[in-house]
Amino acid sequence: MMRKETVRSILCGLTAGALFLGVFLGMGWNFFVSVFLAAGLFAGLLLITKPREIPGKLPLDMRPDGAYLEKRLEEAREDFESIRQSVEKIQDQGLRENSERLYKTSSNILAYLEKNPDKISGAGRFIDYYQDTASSLLKKYVELQNSGLETPEARSLKEDTKKAMFMLNQAFEQQFQRLMRNELMDMDVEIQMIENMMKMEGPL
Repeated sequence: MMRKETVRSILCGLTAGALFLGVFLGMGWNFFVSVFLAAGLFAGLLLITKPREIPGKLPLDMRPDGAYLEKRLEEAREDFESIRQSVEKIQDQGLRENSERLYKTSSNILAYLEKNPDKISGAGRFIDYYQDTASSLLKKYVELQNSGLETPEARSLKEDTKKAMFMLNQAFEQQFQRLMRNELMDMDVEIQMIENMMKMEGPL
C-alpha cells in the first residue's frame, strides 16, 4: 500500500513539475504564479487519484458499528468452536464426514466475514439460525451417542441427525453463495466479456 502511495505521489509531482516548467520556462510566466499553479495541480491530482475507501474493508475498530459487528462475529466463533469440538467426538463415519464438510464451510464463511465486515449484517440468518442449529444438534448428538442408549427412538434420532446434517450442509453453502453474490456476479461479467471479445476477434 505504501509503495502504491509513493508511486502516486511521484507521478503527481512529475505532472505538476512539467506544468511548472512549461509555464515558467516555456511561456515566461511569473515564478510565483507558476509555483502556485503547479502546487494547485499537485494537490488536485492527489485528491482525485486518492483510492476510494471501501467501507467493508475497514478494520472493525475503525468502523462506527465495529463493536456490534465484532460481537456478532464472536457469537459465530463460539458456535464454530462448538461444532469443532462435537465433530472430534462423533464416532459414526458418515455423520463425521458430513460434519467435517459443514465445519469447513463454516470456517470459510467466518474467514470471509472477517475480511468483509460489511457482510456481517447480512449473515444474520447463518449466524443466528443455521450455524447455531448445527452447533446445538451436533452437541446433543454427541451426548446421545455417549449415553450408550440404543432404544428405537434413540436410533431414529441419530438417523434424523444424519439427514439434518445433509440439509444443513446445503443451507451453509447457499448462505455462503448469497454472501458472495457480488463477487460471483463480477466474475460472471468478466467471463462474458472475454467470451464476447473472443467472438468479435473471430477464429485465429
